[in-house]
Amino acid sequence: MTTPQIQVTINGYRLEWIEERLVVSVSRLRVHSDGKITGDVQMFLGKKQQEEPSFSFNFSSSQTRKQLVNSLTEKFPEWKWLEIIDELSRRIQKLATEGEPVLELTSSDEVSPLEYLVHPIIPLGKPTAIFGDPGSGKSQLLLILAIVAALPWTDNPLRLIAPTKPTPILYLDYEADPDDFRRSLKGFAEGMDMGLLPVFYRRCSLPIVDDLEAIRNHADAVHAQAIFVDSTSLAANGDLNRMDVAASYIRALRQLKLTSVSLTHTSKDRDARIKTIIGSVLFEAGFRSVFECRGQEDENLLDIALFHRKFNLGGRVKPLGYRINYNCSGNTVEWHDPRSVPEFVERMSVNQRILSALKDERLSTVELVEILELKRNTVDVALKRLVNADRITGDSKSWGLLSQEKMDI
Repeated sequence: MTTPQIQVTINGYRLEWIEERLVVSVSRLRVHSDGKITGDVQMFLGKKQQEEPSFSFNFSSSQTRKQLVNSLTEKFPEWKWLEIIDELSRRIQKLATEGEPVLELTSSDEVSPLEYLVHPIIPLGKPTAIFGDPGSGKSQLLLILAIVAALPWTDNPLRLIAPTKPTPILYLDYEADPDDFRRSLKGFAEGMDMGLLPVFYRRCSLPIVDDLEAIRNHADAVHAQAIFVDSTSLAANGDLNRMDVAASYIRALRQLKLTSVSLTHTSKDRDARIKTIIGSVLFEAGFRSVFECRGQEDENLLDIALFHRKFNLGGRVKPLGYRINYNCSGNTVEWHDPRSVPEFVERMSVNQRILSALKDERLSTVELVEILELKRNTVDVALKRLVNADRITGDSKSWGLLSQEKMDI
């Protein structure tokens, strides 16, 4: 019997015995706490690659192997199933337990600069999360980001840096349906006079961990460079407060090896000034970049603010603001200063709130304490940081912005 050629797939391995004209696909591998290794197996036999139904298999059990050999020998006697199944089990057990290779990394290694799919929100090749309350505009914003990348929308009025060439996005929708998505897409196309807007869309029902191979296949088919998930609350499999549910979701994103943006909801305390992602802390730990989305609705417009709550790859960006206008002739979107919305200013850092308060007039330390409703020590520490960063000038009797350019928060 020949040695099989082994190919790593999105969710397992593909073993091919060329001379025997046999392909075995192994997916959904799992190493159990007792050392047992299980997975799904599918076989393709003969010159025409006859496809057999997939089945679950315990690679660690000699009894299970013996039963499978007997069953296959009875059905397909021309193959040496005892040797094939023993070889398959041995190799899969080794592959499943040895994991990724060890790399020696040194401080002299060349390091590529961090790149973005859409700057400054979506770092390339990393998992990003945007969380917020229902109605905050998360889904609308995610669609806009997909448009920026897909066109690419290089002259967008949102101060976003688009990629240099069209970048296909696979939008995975666990909440709405194609008609809802088309309606929103058409609204922006007509309102912004952008013509044809192409976005690859897939309505999803299965948890992402159970649908991983299909997602990977669809992403490959459309040459998608990123997946957008709307939303994690339904894409994750089970109780969001369980650590294993969060770990499985983050692990699934890692296996896809694509840039990703996941929408998720806020923790239960909606009145807290600083919110967090709903569920286990492992969700936030797994994402490399996390934004909080806030929305303020007024008749036919929606103001959106993004606050950068976590970034493992460098310094966090200033608050970002956008305004969506809903009109009968279509929807428009533009940059909107988040400092102009009082509800957004309250959610900013102390530094940002001080800079916002000083944008129109000079103020003393006492006045800042009263306006911001903060402790004197908190304001003093922030003022010192801003002076050292050349953002403000003055003393406790009168503080002002050092320059209009440096006031940009």
